[in-house]
Amino acid sequence: MLVQEKLRICKTSEEKEMNDHILDIVKENELKVEDHEERVRICSSIREVFIEAGYTNCLVYPYGSTLNGVGFSDSDLDLYVDLGFSGDTVKISKSLAKDTDFVNIKAVPNARVPIVKAVHFPSGIKCDLSFGNKASLWNTEFIRFCCLSDPRVRPLIMVVRYWGRMHGLVGREGNVRLCNYALTMMVIAYLQQIPCPILHSVQQLLTITDVDLAPSSFSSHLLSKAHILPLLGKNTDSISDLLLGFFNHYHSFDYSSNVISIFLGRTCSREQFSAGNLFKSSNPVCVQDPFELDFNICRNMNEKSLRLLKCRFYEGSKKTRKLLTSQESTSLATLFHPSPHTSPLLDCHGCNTNNPTQPPWTEGPICYTQPAKIPHYMPTIAEYNLAVLRCSVAQRMPPWWKKWRGLY
Repeated sequence: MLVQEKLRICKTSEEKEMNDHILDIVKENELKVEDHEERVRICSSIREVFIEAGYTNCLVYPYGSTLNGVGFSDSDLDLYVDLGFSGDTVKISKSLAKDTDFVNIKAVPNARVPIVKAVHFPSGIKCDLSFGNKASLWNTEFIRFCCLSDPRVRPLIMVVRYWGRMHGLVGREGNVRLCNYALTMMVIAYLQQIPCPILHSVQQLLTITDVDLAPSSFSSHLLSKAHILPLLGKNTDSISDLLLGFFNHYHSFDYSSNVISIFLGRTCSREQFSAGNLFKSSNPVCVQDPFELDFNICRNMNEKSLRLLKCRFYEGSKKTRKLLTSQESTSLATLFHPSPHTSPLLDCHGCNTNNPTQPPWTEGPICYTQPAKIPHYMPTIAEYNLAVLRCSVAQRMPPWWKKWRGLY
């Protein structure tokens, strides 16, 4: 089946119209050829600056939205700079300041991953340079693989990211403290655990990779061996079906009791994770990074942020269902216009945290994308560590990762 035909399978004219509008938004906002060319030039400029400063073995690797396929034309440019040794971000920032093309240069040495922030003046592109953590390169390739695995994944991620931006939920000015990467991982996690999953867990993917695989080859390697992976059921949901299911799922999700694990490809109990020392966090929202398994990528969110996010999921669910069922002409633009609640709503989990019931519009034929409540066995810490050592992260990651994790 052709990609475009698969993307446009729809049950009603309203659904087809909504899918077409989503694809139009993606096409309008995605990185164009000239955007990629500009970013390549920036990478070359930065490498030349550092070589002139004495870092003769310097290599510059773009990662994040520039490469994973879900970036916008004005997305930041994330760069991993390999100097061949650990560098001083303050000293490095002074070297970059010698190039007049870069302005607003600022070293952030005390961050979890030390970075240097800068703006490329000719293009206005904001750049974040990191120096000591290659994990982001694996995350980038993983997202890229997900987008290439099924033609619905990329537009779904991009429309959710666009929705998050228009509602002020993500980015440096976001009022929920939710980064684009976290929102992307939430979409992927949802697609891993719907009744007919579209994506495999990272744990499954790592069983078919080579031990010495380079990060840049991760996506292409997985695509070449995808036929070895366990078969997934046939999923015929359209992009708009999946978007509605995404909003419904995370509006009614029990954040206080559960951890979202992309590595395992399912929702797991916080109590079980904590009891086995697998992942501990007291944050209101816990989304486990798929490669740094002890890291919560939603660690910056607080209770107020979570309530606001639930309210936005509520509105997203309500508006999406109206777009899919209403006979009236309604523009998709309404989905991206914030509608703050002037007073608490009883069926909104953000307004009423004590109400465990689902909103009324999740009932009916379209809510089949809700994740099934399937009981599962939770391994003990000993079993978990043994599984990791045998067939997942520790065995499948390259030597630098094993050393970084203290496994040898």
